[in-house]
Amino acid sequence: SAEMPLREDLQAGTVNGAPPWFIRNGQGGNEWLPATTQQPGQAVPYEILPPEEMPHVVNPDGGFFVNANNDPAGTTRDDDPLNQTRPTGGILYLSPGYDGFRGGRITEMIRAELGRDGTISFEEMQAMQADVTLLDAEALAPHLIAAFDGAAGGTTPELAALAGEPRVAEAIERLRSWDRTTPTGIPEGYDAVDTDGALSTPSDDEVADSVAATIYSAWRSRVIANTIDATVDGLGLARPDGDVAIADLRHLLEGYATNRGVGASGLDFFVEPGAASPEDERDLLLLRSLAEALDRLAGPSFAAAFDGSTDQDDYRWGRLHRVVLDHPLGGERSIPPAGGAFAQPLPGLPGIPTDGGFNTVDASGHSGRALDANGFMFGGGPVRRFVGEMRPGQRSRTESALPGGTSGQVGSERYLTLLRQWLTNESYPQVLSRGALQGTFVDE
Repeated sequence: SAEMPLREDLQAGTVNGAPPWFIRNGQGGNEWLPATTQQPGQAVPYEILPPEEMPHVVNPDGGFFVNANNDPAGTTRDDDPLNQTRPTGGILYLSPGYDGFRGGRITEMIRAELGRDGTISFEEMQAMQADVTLLDAEALAPHLIAAFDGAAGGTTPELAALAGEPRVAEAIERLRSWDRTTPTGIPEGYDAVDTDGALSTPSDDEVADSVAATIYSAWRSRVIANTIDATVDGLGLARPDGDVAIADLRHLLEGYATNRGVGASGLDFFVEPGAASPEDERDLLLLRSLAEALDRLAGPSFAAAFDGSTDQDDYRWGRLHRVVLDHPLGGERSIPPAGGAFAQPLPGLPGIPTDGGFNTVDASGHSGRALDANGFMFGGGPVRRFVGEMRPGQRSRTESALPGGTSGQVGSERYLTLLRQWLTNESYPQVLSRGALQGTFVDE
């Protein structure tokens, strides 16, 4: 619904100077075009992308659409946001990158549910909102596992040596059996499988998935550092944000048979002089990143969480993935400690341990480059989980969930009334009409 000004260089089919996602010099050649065609209700005095060319969908064939900050038109699908053209000529540019993993996972779940019986129930939609599967792990972890499996066939000594390390082999087997979910794996952790805010002892499967989530997340950080960051840092270029870096890495790995690690820019992101082949370059960087991640998990950076342990069973995700609901005035008002009403569950580790992770549907993201005990924390999450079902001739069914409580006053019993249920993905009826409200509240 916004207005997208057209740029003179892009409209001429080229890029003059820095690409449009950087600050441009403003010296001409890449300015916004003055308006010559006024669109209905237009506010800015520049030529804008016509509304019919803005991303939109009408009566989608699948019967649904997904909006989760993902790429709505597919302009970044091939990792090049500048190679689409407008019907009338010129480059169609919308944005250099999006959060595509949440939208992708939602689409995946909707298609799976519709494939079963053609319907999605109210409860199934709520379960989707509670999903904590790492879609980027579905895309990237198989490449790491394949690197390990193929290491014996390589001719680079370091590659075989890495695959021969028992700790690397153990980590790979954990990732191989992992279902890509992110449970806390600790009794102090809040998970969607818990009920009504009450904690439970994690199952053996939850513990195993929790450890795998930790290992993968630490590896993700190191492989970004060793490929994307090492390349752009060496050229003095700005690093892409985590979402874009992971999308870049996925694009490079999935097309490695043809691109050999070289991006659209012409840069080679998998440079390893000691490798005997391009495939060994790739596999060496992937496995070395895993070994470095294990070093870090057992080292000082994670000592507050794992106390220097080399036992991978100790690497529980809930000891890293923690939320603090920050109050604008900070201090005791934040949760925890909520003025003493909600104590910090893990001594020495701030925040509340909860499931989720990087770009999960149940939003609980952190930096894609996180690599210390407090780097995987987050300070937000779903400000409202809402599901509505419109029923012809009947009152609509609506349920919601909010974090915190109904009072903003520290010390009030209602300051965090809703918190535990929000942490375990419970909901309550959402009243939408004045008539339905009558008689539901009493004076305090």
